[in-house]
Amino acid sequence: MDREKENHSRVLASAIALAFAGTIAVPALAQNAPQPQSKERIEVTGSNIKRVEGETALPVTVITRDEIDRSGATNAMELLQLVSSNASAGSVLSSSTIGATTFSAQTANLRGLTGSRTLVLINGKRVNGFAGELNGVAGVNLAVIPFSAIERVEVLKDGASAVYGSDAIAGVINFIVRSDYRGAEGTAYYGMPTRSGGGKEENYSAAAGFGDLGKDRYNVFLSASYQNQHNLLQKDRNFSDTAYIPEIGYNTLSSNSFPGNVTTGGIGIPGGVQHCNTPYGTYFPDLSSTRCFFDPAGAPGVESIPDTKNTNFFASGKFQINNDWQAYGTALYSKDENRFVIQPVPISNLFTYGPNGEFLATVTIPPGSAFYPTADAIAAGVNGQILNVRYRAVENGNRDTTDTNEGAQLVGGVKGSWRDWDMDFSYSYAQGKTKEVLNGGFPQYSLALPLLNSGRVNLFGPNTPEIQQEVQATNFNGETFHGKSTNEGFQAKVSSEIWQLAAGPLAMALGAEYRKEKLDQFYNPVLRTGDVSGYGGSFPDVHADRDDTALYAEFNVPLLKTLEANVAIRTDNYSDFGRTNNPKASLRWQPNRDLLLRASWGTGFLAPSLFQLFVPQAVGVSQTGLSDPIRCPVTHDTGLDCTTQFQTITGGNPNLRPEESENSTFGIVFEPTNQLSLSWDYFRIRLKETITTGIPIPTILGDLDQYGGLVTRGPVDPNFPNLPGRITSISQTLINLGAVHIEGWDAEAHYRVPRQSWGRLRFDITGTYYTRYDGEALDGSFGGFVANNFGAIVPGVIPRWKHYASITWDQGPWMATLGQTFQTSYIDTQPDPNGDLRRVGTLELYDLQGSYTGFKNLTLTLGCKNIFDRNPPLTNQNLTFQAGYDPNYYDARARFVYGQIRYAFK
Repeated sequence: MDREKENHSRVLASAIALAFAGTIAVPALAQNAPQPQSKERIEVTGSNIKRVEGETALPVTVITRDEIDRSGATNAMELLQLVSSNASAGSVLSSSTIGATTFSAQTANLRGLTGSRTLVLINGKRVNGFAGELNGVAGVNLAVIPFSAIERVEVLKDGASAVYGSDAIAGVINFIVRSDYRGAEGTAYYGMPTRSGGGKEENYSAAAGFGDLGKDRYNVFLSASYQNQHNLLQKDRNFSDTAYIPEIGYNTLSSNSFPGNVTTGGIGIPGGVQHCNTPYGTYFPDLSSTRCFFDPAGAPGVESIPDTKNTNFFASGKFQINNDWQAYGTALYSKDENRFVIQPVPISNLFTYGPNGEFLATVTIPPGSAFYPTADAIAAGVNGQILNVRYRAVENGNRDTTDTNEGAQLVGGVKGSWRDWDMDFSYSYAQGKTKEVLNGGFPQYSLALPLLNSGRVNLFGPNTPEIQQEVQATNFNGETFHGKSTNEGFQAKVSSEIWQLAAGPLAMALGAEYRKEKLDQFYNPVLRTGDVSGYGGSFPDVHADRDDTALYAEFNVPLLKTLEANVAIRTDNYSDFGRTNNPKASLRWQPNRDLLLRASWGTGFLAPSLFQLFVPQAVGVSQTGLSDPIRCPVTHDTGLDCTTQFQTITGGNPNLRPEESENSTFGIVFEPTNQLSLSWDYFRIRLKETITTGIPIPTILGDLDQYGGLVTRGPVDPNFPNLPGRITSISQTLINLGAVHIEGWDAEAHYRVPRQSWGRLRFDITGTYYTRYDGEALDGSFGGFVANNFGAIVPGVIPRWKHYASITWDQGPWMATLGQTFQTSYIDTQPDPNGDLRRVGTLELYDLQGSYTGFKNLTLTLGCKNIFDRNPPLTNQNLTFQAGYDPNYYDARARFVYGQIRYAFK
């Protein structure tokens, strides 16, 4: 984007923000005035006490079904990308599987604190954690959410460990599914990009409900959906079709190409660079006059978006036992299949293999080979030698992988009232399964290297069908991983107004929970050998379980007619690390119908996961060239104390402590008329004892006074009795280390223009502005706004400001919505070619949707995402296989048009 266009974008975005100023629907404050006691009380996310519906002391955003439909989102992950408090840094999307081991998880990410610190609920019940958890990939897999059955989404943008326990440090996302629905409906959706290539999407869903609780004493609701997002290749977009963009300092080309590069004597490609230009090799004269480079972005079959199929079933039932008691149950099943393809594997002495990376994957060509370069292609003095080759295993095929994730949840319970007490007793069981299968393109080194080094394989061009068959026979095809996680528990909760005070009733809630978590992960034994290309290091199985017993209490205290306080405390006792207690307090002051002031403070915790605690520890080796700062200056023993490698211990840590947080908010909600409501909420998060991978070994050795506890030594050497023993190992296991400080503002506004002869307009905006997002350095200092990823294996950003704004017009059967997604620019991952910091431009996209309901029982919808077909801001990030853009916040389909038909049977 040139400067003039970028300035225009900023002006336009600012104008929209000032004109609209807010978010998705804020409940009317008038509803918060004293209500008749006969009005139904409901549960609100963030509290165990039922209350008359209205704005609470906690910042909760409610997204209704109508707003979901108008957004154009087709799954939970896509919807949450429109929530300003949900950052891309730390998120894991289906596109994150391209070039990273995520097992195709999709996770929410409030405040950029990753999926493990964001609690996800369905109807207020916990959803099972991801069975394929790895370091950096954890939390609930959002593919399990029954998106077509959602009635509304409640997003609590505050810590809630005092109510829900672990995971709720950053906030809570509660997906509320339809209830008491009668009738039936079916929906068909189809969409495709306007640019050439793949990327089309199709969705089908159906829902039915029958039974009237009032008349029949029962209600049953059923829904089913199927979604297929087709793949999109990188070469089919002009912003991602090359890994070489020299003007911004981006270069992820590889010298492991096909035809292979001979590196002995620097002779490059036999026959000259004129033979270089193939689908898997390109000549870049400004980089080398003798080398061929592989461009991973432009290679055939390499994807930006994988092919994903999601099937989801949901059922719920209610039975009215009598006037006071009701039995209820829900069942959920989801299956998500994600098939993704990346470039062929590189094989050469640039790469190692073996369980600890102890072998070089060297490829050579002997002098006797029929494919040995001719004399005129060989540099003087090189002819007749064994030649080293950097090779791309094209004839093994592109790396082709399928991840399958299944999720299930069963909930059953009874709720009702006894005397003046509301009661709810329930049982829940949730299960997740993850499986990864290699379909092709992953040769085993023990089979491939002897063949490639035999001289019978042409490393510089096509081979005979017989040799191609031998090459492909070296691939490892089959299952590499499967995991299963379960979460089972009982919940009991009672609440009542227990005392009438002068300002109103004192309400209390008491509750108890018992949960049992279990995780089993199985890796194919061949991975532990390091023999499968594309997989490095040790892959130990994980088998662990634990119990959590919790008790909690909550009180709602009316201090004045206009002022109420809420206090809560929860104690959790985990069988593996012990007890943690977390209080919370909030105030809600409404001096008149137009104004509400609210504030809250509380502590939170994140229990270390079963994976983090119990993944088996493994022995490895450090990088080379390290020295013991105590022994080396005295012993000068190269190989043992000086210029050497040390043994490392990696894996889980059963001594991990919970992460701890302190959350506080202060906010104002102002509603001067029935048409306008505005809210501003300040938030502050202090996170400490963060669980992270080990401290870098050079840092440990450079400050043994502080980190010496991570170094294990042998017995004292009699030859040097005044020195400690030799280093036998250095711990690189997971540890509690460091802190994160976050501060900012959430702004919401919403305005409805009174209906006119030409129709009605409504304006909505939600935005988040960060004033601080700092991580603690090893020296204890805090510095630098974190613009890139925190605690994740994939990139993403935390922009200073992000918002989603929309204008909706309706008149009779017609409705149209124009939406805008905007986020500010940020400092790029790498400097520009001059060594200066470069800035990634702002993101500004517009979506348009129209619908018509003039036919009986029929709704027709047409829409377009990214209507101006804008490319993403250019970035030189090199943390993903996608080139030139950040896939965590931009949809590579670009402009995307869709149509939907919904028919309701009434």
